[in-house]
Amino acid sequence: MAAGAASFELLTPPGLGGVAVVRVWGDGARQAAAQYLRLPDSGLPEVGAGPILAGLLLEGERVDDVLVVTRQTGDVELHLHGAPALVAALERAVGGFHARPASRGERLLRGAETRAHLELGLEQAAETFEAFLSRIARLDPRRRAAELSAAERRSVAALAQCESLPLVLCGAQNAGKSTLMNRLLFSERVLAGPTPGLTRDPVVESVVLAGYGYELCDTAGDGDAASEVDRRALERTRARVEGGGLRLLLVAADRLPSARDRALVGTGTVVVRSKADLPAVHWPADFQADLDLCCLDPGRSSAIRWAVGEALRRHRGLPAAGPVGGFAALDRAELEQLRAVRHGGAAP
Repeated sequence: MAAGAASFELLTPPGLGGVAVVRVWGDGARQAAAQYLRLPDSGLPEVGAGPILAGLLLEGERVDDVLVVTRQTGDVELHLHGAPALVAALERAVGGFHARPASRGERLLRGAETRAHLELGLEQAAETFEAFLSRIARLDPRRRAAELSAAERRSVAALAQCESLPLVLCGAQNAGKSTLMNRLLFSERVLAGPTPGLTRDPVVESVVLAGYGYELCDTAGDGDAASEVDRRALERTRARVEGGGLRLLLVAADRLPSARDRALVGTGTVVVRSKADLPAVHWPADFQADLDLCCLDPGRSSAIRWAVGEALRRHRGLPAAGPVGGFAALDRAELEQLRAVRHGGAAP
């Protein structure tokens, strides 16, 4: 059994392999690793030193030769032969393998979907929440207040990159919603065509636009309900549209905005003048379009995704995705803790 609070974790995938890597982490990691090793006179390698060759001891018997590496974190890695029977024997001897909980930066890196997410994860991995609190506690009150205020502002941009916001495509029938959704997804995910009413049930997919995540929902077009099925589809659409999050309101360039279109314009709505290839009507001066799009050509999907993502980012008042310039909260619990400290409370 591992000594103290140290744990053993299998880093390589389970199963047959040429090499298996086992990390020993936690308090007493070096002592825990040493009790399963026959070491040279120099002992375990110090941090920054190269690997050494040692014997792996199980039940007092040398069963393998292993490379031993000490990482900058103080963890010890054992690189042994990857035979499943040997790995299983070590697992039994140490009382089971236990994964170390991912740090805040590691969680972000593991879920990264874009280069911007990777860069944010690397930035945030540089300092733990506890280290940040310890560092600012040593500052004078004025500087500490400024640091906490700046960290809270940075957290808005960081959290926006870590969370997905509902984004509903809405507008009249045949406004081009389903075609736009297909371009944003790089696939023909939903039926699109000149026939009104092809979309009835809401279709939801995840997408990252300009570095920010969204739960994209295509809905039935607004219009007359010719049947009970159409009426129910419109009810579901209106529930989605009015359910919070953001809206992409599509209005075809060859049509005037309807009363329903005007009713949807507000803080959470980005207006897209779609089908920009068609002869346009005289667009009303009191109905501002944020974006003009023609989505006929699948080859323009990347440009369309970027244009829509940038329009949404500007609408939300967010900076370009990526590093935010320093420590930031990465989830709601961290943000609440940050705010509690800023307003004079102790760190939970």
